[in-house]
Amino acid sequence: MNIVDYYKNGAVRKRIGEYCGGNWQNPSSFTAQYLVGYGLALLRKENREFASGPKDYFEKILADGLDIYRSVWDIESTLGVLDVEYFNLDNPGKIYTQPEEIFELMEPAYKKIIEVFARYKIKPLPIMTGQGYHFSFKISRFSPADKMLEKLGNVSLTLKEKYRTVKGRRKKTVSIRHGKAFDAMGRVLEFVVHTVIKELANENYKLPCVITDVSVGKSSGEREALSFDLSMYGDPIYMRDIRCPFSTHQKHKLQWYKVGEKISRDIPPRIALPRRKMTLKELLEKRKKPEEAQKVAEKTSCKFPDFSKQFPNLIEEYKNSKLYKIHRNFDAVEPEEPRDWARTYDTFNTEILPECVRHCLIFPNDHLLKPTNLQNLTRVLMRIGWHPKHIAGLVTSKFSKPHYNWHENWEKYDPATRANFYVRIFSDLLLNDIDGEMDLNCISTKEKGFCIKEWCGKNLADFKLRKEEK
Repeated sequence: MNIVDYYKNGAVRKRIGEYCGGNWQNPSSFTAQYLVGYGLALLRKENREFASGPKDYFEKILADGLDIYRSVWDIESTLGVLDVEYFNLDNPGKIYTQPEEIFELMEPAYKKIIEVFARYKIKPLPIMTGQGYHFSFKISRFSPADKMLEKLGNVSLTLKEKYRTVKGRRKKTVSIRHGKAFDAMGRVLEFVVHTVIKELANENYKLPCVITDVSVGKSSGEREALSFDLSMYGDPIYMRDIRCPFSTHQKHKLQWYKVGEKISRDIPPRIALPRRKMTLKELLEKRKKPEEAQKVAEKTSCKFPDFSKQFPNLIEEYKNSKLYKIHRNFDAVEPEEPRDWARTYDTFNTEILPECVRHCLIFPNDHLLKPTNLQNLTRVLMRIGWHPKHIAGLVTSKFSKPHYNWHENWEKYDPATRANFYVRIFSDLLLNDIDGEMDLNCISTKEKGFCIKEWCGKNLADFKLRKEEK
C-alpha cells in the first residue's frame, strides 16, 4: 500500500484531524492555526521539502502523500510537547537499521518520563516518531493553569513586535499573554526534563542525556545520545510545528546524505503511532505496515489530552524548585541595549578565550547556531564572570548583525528569544548541578569534532565552573 492510499482511510484521517483539534471532514474546525506538509512529492514538484498552508491544506497534504504536521500555535490551548529523540553523529542511520535495539535502549527513559508526569496525575499522549517519542498534552487558554503560566513567562521586546504584526504564515496576531504562556510551558517542561535526567543518572542509564542535539564524546564508542529537545520553546510560537500521529515519517528519504543512499532507498517510510497500551515490540511492527496502522487508527483516540486541572500541581512544584530561582535570576538582569553594543559587547576581547570558543564569535554564521558551540561559550564565559543574561545579550548582538549573511531568517525568527533560550538552557544545567562539565576539555572537544586548532595555548579544562563557586 502506498502513502496516498494509506491516507485515504477514514480512521487515519479521523485521528490526524483529532490531533489537529477538530473534524477531518471540516478542516476549518481545527484549532491548529496552520498545517505543514513535508516529503518527496513536494521536493519533486516544487523543489522544496516543506510547505505550510491554512487548514484547508489538509486534503492536499494527504493527497500528495506527504508527512503532515500541525502548528504548535493553537487557538484554544497552550500545547505541551516533550520531544525526545535518539541521535548518533557517527552513525545517523542506525535508528533506521537497528530500531529494535535503539528503542529498547530508550525504554528506561520512556518509562521514567511517564513516571514523572504521573506524579502530577498527567498522562500525556505518547507518540512514537521515526527517531523517538513525542509526549503531548494541552492546557486550556481559559483555565487558571494557563493564567499561572502567563505570569511565569517572558517575551522579548522584539518578539512582542512580531507577535503584534500579521505576516507570512501569521494570518492573525499572536496574543502576548499566549506568548508568555508558551514560553512558561517550556520552562516547566525543562523542570520535568531536569528531574528525568537526574533520576536516570542515579539509575546508571546507558545513554548520555542532553538538551537539544549537543555533540557528545565517544564514551560508548560512538557519539550517540538521547536528546530532550525543548527547542520549539526557543522560537516564536508561529514558527514551530509537530508531526501528527498516523503521519508517515519519510525524513530519511530526503536526508539520504545523512543516513546513506542504501538506507534511504531500501527502508520504506514508517508511520508515527500513539503507543498507549501497545508493547514496544507491537508498536515497532505495526508502524512498518500501513494496513496494521489503519487498524490501530480504528480504536485509538489522538485528541490532545487536557490536563488543565492537574497542571497547577506541576507548576507549584516547579515554583518551589531551585530551577525556578535560577530562572528568576536570569529574568532579573537586562542585557545591554542595542544602541550600546558598539561600546559593550562589540568591544569584548575574544583573545582571552580558547580558540574553539573564540571561533564561534569571530565567525558566528553558522558556528553560533550550533548548540555545542553555544554550550561551551556559556560555560567558558560564566567561568570568567559573565552573567548568563549578558552571554545571551552577546549572542543576540551577533545574531542581529546582517553583515554575517545569516543562514537563519531572523525576520521570521527572533534573535533575542533564540539566544535567551539556549544560553538559559545551558546555564541552567550548570547552576542546577546537572552539567558536571566532564567533557569540557580539549580531548573531548576534539572527539566531538569542534576543535579548531590543536595546542592553541588554552586549556578548556581550566574554564570549568568549580562547584564551590556555583
